[in-house]
Amino acid sequence: MEFRNHPIIKGLRINENGSEIYKDGVLLRAFENDKNRKNPTLKVNFNGVAHSVAKLVCEAWNKPREHIGQRASKINDLGDNHYSNLEWREGASNGVGQFKQKIKPDDIDDIIELLKNKHPVIKIAKTYNVNPCTIYRIKNNYVKENQ
Repeated sequence: MEFRNHPIIKGLRINENGSEIYKDGVLLRAFENDKNRKNPTLKVNFNGVAHSVAKLVCEAWNKPREHIGQRASKINDLGDNHYSNLEWREGASNGVGQFKQKIKPDDIDDIIELLKNKHPVIKIAKTYNVNPCTIYRIKNNYVKENQ
């Protein structure tokens, strides 16, 4: 089976389906993260953090995700973590196979404009069906970037 170096994490080598992952020459042991789910997530630990095998394979074999709002997902849920069965999808999993509604990148400019015009954060959050913390996060990031 062929291996590739991870494009971001130095010293990480991954085979086609993630069954063998080496960090600095040491074979990492994969484990199921949540055995209560129908399809538990396979993870490996290194540098004190648990990493999704699907995400690592997708980054090494397909390409890194375009933005933070994407997650590695199986095309066929019954298939394994082979790179040909993985793709980047929008949104984060809520743990039961459904996906939370996320603010789209195009919405952020509109939200910033509403904030500039003194619209209440709670009203904006209800409009976009998100938690007010999400709007505050956009507000704080925007203020930091434009100071």
